[in-house]
Amino acid sequence: MLRRGFLLPLMLGTSAFSPDAFIRVSRSAVQPVQKIDAAAACSLSGYMQLPVEQYCGIELPMQAKLTPASEVWPTRSGSNEFALRVPPLRFSIPGVPLVVEPLVFALVQTRPDCVQISSDECTLSGSPFMESLRLNERFTFRVRTQLTWDDSETPAMRADTRIEADVETPSLFALVPRNLLERIAASAMSLVLHQLQSTFLRNLAADYARWATDESYREARRAQPGVR
Repeated sequence: MLRRGFLLPLMLGTSAFSPDAFIRVSRSAVQPVQKIDAAAACSLSGYMQLPVEQYCGIELPMQAKLTPASEVWPTRSGSNEFALRVPPLRFSIPGVPLVVEPLVFALVQTRPDCVQISSDECTLSGSPFMESLRLNERFTFRVRTQLTWDDSETPAMRADTRIEADVETPSLFALVPRNLLERIAASAMSLVLHQLQSTFLRNLAADYARWATDESYREARRAQPGVR
């Protein structure tokens, strides 16, 4: 069972876990936002302080999907708990190419000056071969994303993400140098993260422009459970 916590490392169900590959990915993205001559209630800051349920309506690329966590895990019904289906990650490991499909449990919290997205839980699925590697017993995972915004004369949104994964390499890959494995994994994760960040911010900026200028859209949003 994986444990959640901002500063606590994940612990696997066995004390024999011994990671030997350490993947680190950091990426930032900035999205200019249309300058809207709107009342303070329709400002970019006001939009970014809306309940976090709004993010489920923002389209993501490559068949990624963000949903309330309760749709995947019925016992998790918190308004700030979400499930993110990440696009397949393709690792071009010499002789043994591997594709995994991550499912991430995430917490989203709104602060006065930022939105924080955090996760310490990720489940991998894929082919029977991938399942035979028992990867879910061989890694720990941590991701932190911070969304910030600039509501000045040149408004913009920004996303900063850090991903950390410690992996106990399956014996099948014993002959592949660890630094090569780390580079392959980091490259695949960085590519998908870039697509997620850039598309999410672009669509979030477009949604803000509509929200700020279309009163009927704002009213429809207020009618949604948990959204004002």
